[in-house]
Amino acid sequence: MTQQPGRSTADLASAATPLATVGVVAGALVVRVHAHELAGAAGRIACWSYVTEGLAAHGQAEMVFTLRRGAGEPVDGFPADPFQMFAAVHARASAGQRVGPGGLTRFGDAKFFDCHVLYAHAQPVPGVALPPRCLALVLIDDDECRAVLEFGSARLLGRMGQAARWYPFPPWNDRRRRGVSFARSFDASVLMKIARVGAGEVYVCASDDRLTISMPRAEQALWRERIAALPDTAPLALLTGVDPGADGCLVWVPGQAQPEAITRPGGGGRICGCFLALIGDQPGCGGKLLEDGMAMELTTEAWQALRRALAEGRELTIAATSGGMPLVLTWRDEDRAGGAAGLASGAAPDTGTIAISQVQLLTAEADVTARTSTAELARFCDAIRACVARVLGDRAGELELLLRLHCAPGGHDVGLAHRGEASPEMLQAVLDAVGALPPLAVRGGDVAFELQLSNRAPRDRQ
Repeated sequence: MTQQPGRSTADLASAATPLATVGVVAGALVVRVHAHELAGAAGRIACWSYVTEGLAAHGQAEMVFTLRRGAGEPVDGFPADPFQMFAAVHARASAGQRVGPGGLTRFGDAKFFDCHVLYAHAQPVPGVALPPRCLALVLIDDDECRAVLEFGSARLLGRMGQAARWYPFPPWNDRRRRGVSFARSFDASVLMKIARVGAGEVYVCASDDRLTISMPRAEQALWRERIAALPDTAPLALLTGVDPGADGCLVWVPGQAQPEAITRPGGGGRICGCFLALIGDQPGCGGKLLEDGMAMELTTEAWQALRRALAEGRELTIAATSGGMPLVLTWRDEDRAGGAAGLASGAAPDTGTIAISQVQLLTAEADVTARTSTAELARFCDAIRACVARVLGDRAGELELLLRLHCAPGGHDVGLAHRGEASPEMLQAVLDAVGALPPLAVRGGDVAFELQLSNRAPRDRQ
């Protein structure tokens, strides 16, 4: 398997003061505009990032739109089009119409920067503080829009990441970008020959010589209905999303001789696919890589067992009996604000000026539990909270910190972004102190997560 270059976003810069704060919907929606640069493969890229505040009140994830600044455009000459776009999103969310990862907004003649919009899990943007579970807006053309409808979002995002040499996909939008061509894929892909179901928050990965499906517990009822409507033996492809905890993502073009993937720097152990094809009524069971996804052959008995497990929300392991890889079905519990529910509830009570607002796993939950324990991770998070409290002391005012930790058997790396007033010296002191903590005990692989801390007065002092 060949590796394509990627770009690390683990080391987050301190969030700069917004260039502008715009009230888009009076008393309900604010958009902050940041001017910053990203380190692209061909050099520095000047950008504007528009970040919303107010969508979460209606159950809609907050959003970020990062736009490459054109040559000659003044730093304060940011376009107003995103404000209108976010106002429309707010109106739909207020009416109960929400969008998640893999969702699309398709336009007629009056497009957004002459494009349609794809929504994806936002990546950290150095220099910009993003809300939890933030969605990124990705500009796509007509051909790419059709590709998302036919193949799901991961295939397109992977190809975009390959072209930009950035894993998992470029966080900026370029109004002059040439679209990715899928003309041959519409004719050649195996996906065009079987039934397909969009599953943007379902992830499938290959690691440790096995295939793992990670299902969101919140969608169990939906899968119960889908399974009941499926024919007993017809092949089915789940069009999966890009796993935030993966080290890489498969990419494919017709005629490709062997599997290829784009990977994060130093990654490669856990590769996610863009789909999982389930093929029943086979003489044996076994999984393999196929195009930019995975395929699992299943006996009639195994296919029925998998259907029952999906409908009932149970975990399941299907052994490989005819070569290939076994299949492991897992379920993950997440709250809608983006934390890992079980971990966040056991991490740290709000007993001081520094409190844990959220813990977001970036490694698949099944791998986390295999490499460490929930109790150890909770203790590590509380140790970080206590460490930050010691560094900040009784600092007045509100401050939010977002720490991204990548924990390996030999130690951990820390990235930091913030919202609120804090000196560079204070932020560096936080980084140094957290970096010097005794590491999380992990084995058999890495564990990555984000920890959001807030500096607010405890309840008995308010």
